[in-house]
Amino acid sequence: MAEKKRILFVNDEMRMGGVARVLNTLMAALPKDQYEVDLLVLHQEGMLLKEIPEGVHLLNSTPFFKPVDESIDQLMKSGNVPQLASKIRLVLYMKTGMVISRIRKERKKIITKPYDVEVAAKEGFCTIFTAAGDSRRKINWVLTDYSVCNYSQNHMPLVQKALQKIDLNVADSTQALTAYEQVFGVSNGISIHNLMDVDKVKQGMKAAESDIIPSDTPNLITVARFHPQKGLDRLLEASALAYHNGYRHTLYLIGGGEEEEKLKKQAEGMEQVKFLGYRQNPYRDVADCDLFVLPSLYEGFATIVNESLLAGTPVLMTDVSGAREQIVSEECGWVVENSQAALNEGLLKALKNPQALKQMKQNLQTYTYPNEQILKQFMDIL
Repeated sequence: MAEKKRILFVNDEMRMGGVARVLNTLMAALPKDQYEVDLLVLHQEGMLLKEIPEGVHLLNSTPFFKPVDESIDQLMKSGNVPQLASKIRLVLYMKTGMVISRIRKERKKIITKPYDVEVAAKEGFCTIFTAAGDSRRKINWVLTDYSVCNYSQNHMPLVQKALQKIDLNVADSTQALTAYEQVFGVSNGISIHNLMDVDKVKQGMKAAESDIIPSDTPNLITVARFHPQKGLDRLLEASALAYHNGYRHTLYLIGGGEEEEKLKKQAEGMEQVKFLGYRQNPYRDVADCDLFVLPSLYEGFATIVNESLLAGTPVLMTDVSGAREQIVSEECGWVVENSQAALNEGLLKALKNPQALKQMKQNLQTYTYPNEQILKQFMDIL
């Protein structure tokens, strides 16, 4: 029997969000008879730590990396002085370039065996971490559109130097790949769409309970981390405008995050808006709605879009990276210009014709996603 390939995935945290979810899905899908999979979470924080697949070995990080995913502004607001000091120290290491030697020192405490492949599961600091190691093959996973939001803008020379040690950049959409190559001046990249946990969606749809109240008017839903990137304030504004113009509907929001209180304040007095909180299984609720709305400012490849289609619910989404690779037919939904005005218009269009939404839901009963093909693409590069 052939020896298993040793794979190390490196992520900064496992909070609710697309990166951690698609990472867990990929690790779960890799055949256990072919791969020995380890995961290093630099800051072991986040509810998706509980969903790390069986058989994946979680490595212990060191205190040096604890503030890696925290912002100085957030730490100042929280009043966490020790963590703020650690973050400032980390930033100084990065500004001076000394972080490379420090990462090598910390790696010796964490990593006790060689790896055939090491994957930076989130571009940025994880890229630098992976590049500083000695794994035989190094892959950088790109999961956002850097033409819109460059998370590495304060450390460009450091990341560009790290990318010289990366063998392959893998982006989750063609648009995200093009943007990344242009921003960083690299050309060793390919595009592979994210894997879906199709069984999890299908099983989730069978949940006994749903918080969606059947109605003669359309039920809309979104599932997202309550983060500025997701543009949920724009969705609330579009919903308010449509409701004011007489287009009755109910808008359900599933999720949580740093923008939660701000969004709830914005929604005060909006009787059509319902906050359902975070839930591991949103798929029965999604399936029971007439339309999923994704109002994001930017994405890489929004996995929740295809999960909604698998649940039989059409999608209205802004023109972010990956959108036109996901909404490929009229049965799937609409892509609108990435602006408040276009989102307003798109929502009104959907609400004006609820019968069309019902027909789209009916047509989506035969929707499939090419998971096997995508898994083969990942296995070919690992």
